[in-house]
Amino acid sequence: MGTKTKALFHQLANQLANQLAKLPARKIASSRGAIFLLCVTTVAITSCSTDGRELRAPGSGQGESIEIVETTAETTLDAQDSSLQEIFTVTGTWLDGGAIDSRHTCDGANISPSLEISNTSVEAESLAITLIDLAAPEKPLWMMANISPDETSIKEGGIPAAAIVGATTNGTKITSGYSGPCATGGEMHEYLLVVYALDQMLEFEPDPKSLNDSRLLYEAIQASAFDSAETRFFAQTS
Repeated sequence: MGTKTKALFHQLANQLANQLAKLPARKIASSRGAIFLLCVTTVAITSCSTDGRELRAPGSGQGESIEIVETTAETTLDAQDSSLQEIFTVTGTWLDGGAIDSRHTCDGANISPSLEISNTSVEAESLAITLIDLAAPEKPLWMMANISPDETSIKEGGIPAAAIVGATTNGTKITSGYSGPCATGGEMHEYLLVVYALDQMLEFEPDPKSLNDSRLLYEAIQASAFDSAETRFFAQTS
């Protein structure tokens, strides 16, 4: 117990003793409450002297109250916020789960959409992008790998520098790069676009016209990915 704490304890004890002295003898004999209060005060002061907190003497207007001031390590909202990990995300020109513009389908210009990528892990060595029709996942519509992890924006119709692309098909033909949604019969299909964070650059040069190579590229992406971000959309084509 510190010197200041001892002094404060004696001050409180003296105050209790003075109050007891003013009581009639019959009340002192039965004043178990006063004795209990003195014991509780002792325990409280002893506990506070060992848990890193400082006891201060009452200020003016505080009567006999005790002010407890924390002197241990600070815990602030800012510190808590800094410990929260930001989420890896990808966003397109559509609302997640909404409809994609027809210009990105075979009914339109069949051009790849622009993407915004946020909060890529500092451990990522490269990024990869895949797009599939959930009704026919074995036929990739878009596949790129070896994208720099510093990329935060993919331009419409663009291919990032040094990226490799796999063969794709929307059911009508095999092409290299992007094949927009092209479901037949006017059906509404759901599509899944995923951006992967990979722990390496892939040493693979797929044949841009080979769907078999494209499947191998997809497997390589899956094997090296440690994080992913996704967005979904619907498309209906004639």
